[in-house]
Amino acid sequence: MLARLHKLNNPKKIVLVTFFFILVILIFKGKDFSFSEEEQLVIFTQTDLDETTLQLQGKKQIIDRAESELSQKRTDVLNKERENESQELETDEQKTKYQETKKEIYNAKQEIENKEFELEELLKVYNNEKKNLQIKTEIVQDEGKIDLVYSWAGILNDMTIRNRYNWELQFSLRAIHKYLPWINKIYILINTDTEPPYWLKENYPDGKIVILDRCELIDHPDYCPTYNSFAVYSVVHTIPGLSNKFILMDDDFFFNRPVGPEYMFTERGLPIVYQKFRKTPTYKSNDKLWNYIKTNGYPKWKYAKFTHIPMPLRRDLILKFDQNYPGYLDLVQSHYKKRYKKLTEEVSMIYYLYFSEKGWIKAPGQNKAKFFQTPKYHKDDITQEFETYYDIITGKKKITFNVNDSFSKNDEIYQKQRKVLWNFYNKLYPETPDYELPNPDHAKYS
Repeated sequence: MLARLHKLNNPKKIVLVTFFFILVILIFKGKDFSFSEEEQLVIFTQTDLDETTLQLQGKKQIIDRAESELSQKRTDVLNKERENESQELETDEQKTKYQETKKEIYNAKQEIENKEFELEELLKVYNNEKKNLQIKTEIVQDEGKIDLVYSWAGILNDMTIRNRYNWELQFSLRAIHKYLPWINKIYILINTDTEPPYWLKENYPDGKIVILDRCELIDHPDYCPTYNSFAVYSVVHTIPGLSNKFILMDDDFFFNRPVGPEYMFTERGLPIVYQKFRKTPTYKSNDKLWNYIKTNGYPKWKYAKFTHIPMPLRRDLILKFDQNYPGYLDLVQSHYKKRYKKLTEEVSMIYYLYFSEKGWIKAPGQNKAKFFQTPKYHKDDITQEFETYYDIITGKKKITFNVNDSFSKNDEIYQKQRKVLWNFYNKLYPETPDYELPNPDHAKYS
């Protein structure tokens, strides 16, 4: 650069060129041009709340007017029906008039039924938008904290089922308590007929752990109790008071090292997805729902199968998805008793594909060294197996891991497996948090 400056004869040019190069150096040294990472992703503002409030007020006026008109129609038909029934039917003319009025009354009742259906649909839309307004309000007022949500089926000991209770939730919570102390609140979503964990204190201080009936979040009474985790995933964003950024967990997900919020969300607030982008179909083309999905323009694709690890999500982004695909989450909830064999409605993965298309997630790619997955099936004698898992998990600094629950259906073998499992968990998480009550299993399996 100095050699070039010497070739310049004009002193003013030398000063200008020198100033330009100094300016460029200062800019690149002191300024990071990745504005998107510096600016927080803001989806809803107070202006959105004000506009939505006005729209709801207008819809409420329409509904009130429709209810008033419908009430008047019912009264008019009832009076006309009474008047018609009180008529004397002595002449042919009276009989003809009676039949004509009766037909008019029938047509009026049909019209009332149609209006009632229209009003019911209006109320559904209004109530849903009213609920979403509350969610938006909580989002706008969000303090930036991060909550965590579990979907929990309860303590199931049926030998014929796969997902029997093996203390997963208890030790997953211990892992959160030990390694993620910055988590604000923990919500555990259970079915109406599910008992809360017997080892969990009631009224835990400051409401840190909250037990919620998942059926209170599902609007349709026929859709709950539900044993489909995808249906539960579709309503987690409606939890009252949930932080905008939250982590969705299954009870058999575990943390093995301290991690900060930056492991889950970027500085901009984008969820971090530790898996490379790849699309996969949500529905098979031969499934009975395929035409319905296509006709309604519902998402036919999702992010590829996700490893069994905690899933960072945002309420505002889910709300935008719901607004873009109205009625779809209700469809997922309707598959309430079990996961249909041909349906892989992992809504978190459907969200991730939508977020990815909008540029609302960061996907650095899966780092295999961070996650460990136990095999799908276990041997009858799992002692050596779980000693190996313990060495892998602790020796290679795994951040998260998942324990598959396909244990023996032979009760005698299963009880031996549980003892190994109990000691495995206790070696990883020996400290008893202050929210736990004494667990009678400790003496039985230690």
